Amino acid sequence: MQFWYKMKGYIEHSGVIESIMGTHIRVQIVQAAACSGCKAKSLCTSSEMKEKCIDVYDSNPERWAVGEAVNVRGTLSMGKSAVRIAFGGPILIIVFVLMVSKLSLHLSDGWSVLLAFGAVGIYSLVLYLLRDMLSKKFVMWIEKGGSSAV
Repeated sequence: MQFWYKMKGYIEHSGVIESIMGTHIRVQIVQAAACSGCKAKSLCTSSEMKEKCIDVYDSNPERWAVGEAVNVRGTLSMGKSAVRIAFGGPILIIVFVLMVSKLSLHLSDGWSVLLAFGAVGIYSLVLYLLRDMLSKKFVMWIEKGGSSAV
């Protein structure tokens, strides 16, 4: 399959192992939003089809080989948390900062927007600094199978 789907609490995507370095395995997937069911996909030059690499860590990397077709899996709750962090956080920050800067601080529109974007920049920096902790929370794993058509 060439799209994310729900299956018993998991999100799954098929891909091909690109490289193995110690316990670090890099899997190449093709993300095709709404393309899988389209009859004109062979004629389309849509930018929605993107090759992406997903980093997976496995304590037993000897069982995998470069070029092998695999399925990459993660839990649905992990996906929902990632969406909240990536989109919900910045939206809430923008709304909160705009309201405070306009209603309490009585700043102009321009300064309010600059302050909101600055706050989102700080939020992004904090996420970057916490990336090691977040990478332990958002763990993907691989299983045999998948499609070699990447």
